[in-house]
Amino acid sequence: MNISEIVKNKAEIISLKKAEIKTVKGGLTSVSKTSAIKGIHKDSELSLERTIVGNTYLWMDSHEDVHAKGCFSKSIKENKNIFHLHDHEFKITAKVGEPLKVYEQEIAWKDLGVEREGNTQALLMDTEIMKEYNSQIFAEYKSNKINQHSVGMVYVKLDLAVNDEEYEEEHKVWLDNIDAIGNKEMAEEKGYFWLVREAKLIEISAVLMGSNELTPTMQENKEADEVTSIPEPTEVTQKRRNI
Repeated sequence: MNISEIVKNKAEIISLKKAEIKTVKGGLTSVSKTSAIKGIHKDSELSLERTIVGNTYLWMDSHEDVHAKGCFSKSIKENKNIFHLHDHEFKITAKVGEPLKVYEQEIAWKDLGVEREGNTQALLMDTEIMKEYNSQIFAEYKSNKINQHSVGMVYVKLDLAVNDEEYEEEHKVWLDNIDAIGNKEMAEEKGYFWLVREAKLIEISAVLMGSNELTPTMQENKEADEVTSIPEPTEVTQKRRNI
């Protein structure tokens, strides 16, 4: 679909996006590594406390979305039942841990492996990962093998941004936001993106590969110089319309 068709069908596309729960679609993998950055890190025989990144804002993902800073703020305040799951399986047996805190925080681009000055904002979860919930996933978190996450969310407010002066409204959204995007070359190649201004957060899942690849498990500060490779893109899409 070219830009003129996207603009023409903008209202319908937005309605369709709002009708689904956004989860995983194979990532773009525009960075080759993700730096380990400091978070909570407490281990016991039966539980682990970790900080995980559910989403990094101002980064174009494989849904062609760019999440604006603060897009989950309202939802975090209102929803006290945000879950830590695996693979977006919305069922009791898919629980990985018990969330301790869900919040948004400024993070330096360079701490996420992106060679760019300045900061972005990330959606974080401090979570207590329970061995009794899933011993395999517990072991993988313990050995630092889980380094990709993905949000289960519902769109609330989003705008279309296009790199074409013919479409004044959409072009203004483009001009107002393009220079803040960490991987803006991806948006420039496409010629458009969807700016997610507000969304409802339902859960954060451990996944093989997130739609947004800047979603690691934070490590102890002593490991801050280590990096973890991001897997090659896959064509995996999971969508659910009801929970």
